[in-house]
Amino acid sequence: MRARHREEVLNTVLASCIAARGMDADPETILRRGRARPDVIAIFGGLRCGLEGKVADVAGAKDIVVIDARSRVEQGITHLAIAVVYPQHLRSIEFARLPQEMSAEQQFEFSILTDASTVPAWHAGGINEILAELRRAHDSVVRDDVLQHAVDTLNLGLGEVANALLGNRGACDRLITLLGVGGKTNAEPAV
Repeated sequence: MRARHREEVLNTVLASCIAARGMDADPETILRRGRARPDVIAIFGGLRCGLEGKVADVAGAKDIVVIDARSRVEQGITHLAIAVVYPQHLRSIEFARLPQEMSAEQQFEFSILTDASTVPAWHAGGINEILAELRRAHDSVVRDDVLQHAVDTLNLGLGEVANALLGNRGACDRLITLLGVGGKTNAEPAV
């Protein structure tokens, strides 16, 4: 009789395969007492990344892993999430061969989710393709965070300038003239 692996076994082996590629990954990690946990949690470029996996023989596997992965991001448990659908044949691979088979597998279906993700984009490929898509998503998240920080800093500075100028009509008039915009604030009515 051939073995039939549970999802947790596949998640554990996938975490091991990811860790072998230089990413700090742990299966079924408890982050905080009482909070939901992803199937695999990894640190990728300083961001928490959760992985949710289902085997293709589970009805609605794609929908289930996307819902689970999206909830990890929405709850703030992870910054990025990977929804993975394992090929059904991995359930019956001899455990001793499972890490090699999973490392060589090219038929994972997966989607990378961020807080900006609306509709999941599904991809097919191996672990290297999953990590490549994860890098792209990471770069996008980091770029968006850096841009948002710059915008927030600029808004703060502009707010301070505006507050300083509001009480000084003379400075406002000189700026209007210098910039060539608007009309003077202290113009006398025409007689």
